[in-house]
Amino acid sequence: MKKNEIKLLNNINKIPIKENFVFSALNLAFLAYLGYGTIKISKNFFLWCDGILGQFLYKSKKIPGNQFIKYFYKFKYKEIVIIGNYSNYQIKYFKKKFKSNVYGIKLPIVNQKNIKRFIPKIKKNSLILITLPTPKQEMLSYEIIKKNKHYKIICIGGGLSITTGEIKKCPKILSKLGMEFAWRLRTDTFRRLKRLFFTLSIYLYFTINKKLKRFKIIKI
Repeated sequence: MKKNEIKLLNNINKIPIKENFVFSALNLAFLAYLGYGTIKISKNFFLWCDGILGQFLYKSKKIPGNQFIKYFYKFKYKEIVIIGNYSNYQIKYFKKKFKSNVYGIKLPIVNQKNIKRFIPKIKKNSLILITLPTPKQEMLSYEIIKKNKHYKIICIGGGLSITTGEIKKCPKILSKLGMEFAWRLRTDTFRRLKRLFFTLSIYLYFTINKKLKRFKIIKI
């Protein structure tokens, strides 16, 4: 595998369950911050398609984060660690689903300067769920693997809240069209619009200037 190649999961059954891995969602925000240089690609880094761009550019089947996490229920982990934002209900919910010990680590506002201060020690065969927005979750995962020999990390963002039903799921018709971003705009509209326009601007800039050409996304 060449240095700038990124693996896009096209078959969920090919997830390297027994190996170290970092998973993140392929969407507009990911591609924008990848081009910007904020996201660094670590060893054993994989993507799953969770946005209209992935469907359009790479002809990959969309898997919403709340569906992606369910694939891991059938595997046994020593513990599940939720890092970022979470509720007590989520802790209880995933204890039942994973049939394992689940605990959370709350984080303050993190950035590139202070993120190294919040790196936990990871036990072997633990599953780490990071619930920060892109690119902070990818930044944190990058620092975690630098400090830990064993790691299994999913950058899940807000997917846990949707999985547990705390946030209403996007209607199927919008989900199939890859238009979940429009559904999310019904709440916290100004902040979400600001983020959407910002990431779209970054993505278009780096696409026009061919900065993303240095990365090759390959389907597996």
